Amino acid sequence: SSGINAECPLRPGEKFDLTKVLDRDVKALSGGELQRFACCMCCMRDSDVFMFDEPSSYLDVKQRMQAARTIRTLLKHDKYILVVEHDLSVLDYLSDFICVLYGTPGAYGVVTMPFGVREGINIFLDGFVPTENLRFREQVLTFKVSETAEREEEHIKRDARYQYPDMIKDYGPFKLAIDKGDFTDSEIVVMLGENGTGKTTFIKMLAGITKPTSCVEELPRLNVSYKPQEISPKFQGTVRQMLHDKIRNAYVYPQFVTDVIKPLQIEKLYDQQVQNLSGGEIQRVAICLCLGKVNFATS
Repeated sequence: SSGINAECPLRPGEKFDLTKVLDRDVKALSGGELQRFACCMCCMRDSDVFMFDEPSSYLDVKQRMQAARTIRTLLKHDKYILVVEHDLSVLDYLSDFICVLYGTPGAYGVVTMPFGVREGINIFLDGFVPTENLRFREQVLTFKVSETAEREEEHIKRDARYQYPDMIKDYGPFKLAIDKGDFTDSEIVVMLGENGTGKTTFIKMLAGITKPTSCVEELPRLNVSYKPQEISPKFQGTVRQMLHDKIRNAYVYPQFVTDVIKPLQIEKLYDQQVQNLSGGEIQRVAICLCLGKVNFATS
């Protein structure tokens, strides 16, 4: 069946934190709010099988776990749930069994038989299926913090400091107030916060894409390369043709190939049509384009 389940105990405001956006136009929702809305709509269907394709994408940590808990409440003796997921912490909490997929992106894929949660995660990280005596990845995925990170930080030379002023952005009932601050080159600044609190709006204002409602001083003029949260590719042609058109100098520059193209495995996508790329492949290409929009030497 495919109608709305009138007896469904789920309440959007309680389960997916949608109470404050119930009167907002769907087109005005942020990436995370839209994801929660989509998950909620799926949960409220009167169905025997529920399928979720990457339900944790665009969600913050708290909302990822809340979404996982809510999806588990759908599990009944006559209900079946299938989830595609990349976040291992969500996967660990959400799953009863795991099927690992391996193969060559854009060429073929193989789905293993179901494994227990811990065994399935370890197989994916190790890149080896013991029941098949098959290694599908040469590298073992590990999570280690560099012991020299703090010492390297002390020797980084910073040549420039940039400042931004107090700013305010009004979106009807939503108001974003930004205190003045600064940042330097040779550093990475990460913004953490719940969905819908203005992270994307803030960086769009710094990039000059969105104008502040009020600003006490003029924003600094920066040469910004911006990768949006949501990507809808319109380019007609292959990945190679798009890179040649958008970042011609960068994508053949040896250092860029070593630092960006090879780690992101973009070369394997060169001959694929942009319109046929998967969500993850589109993200990798978008990151490559963003990092390539600088001046590279042509010699």
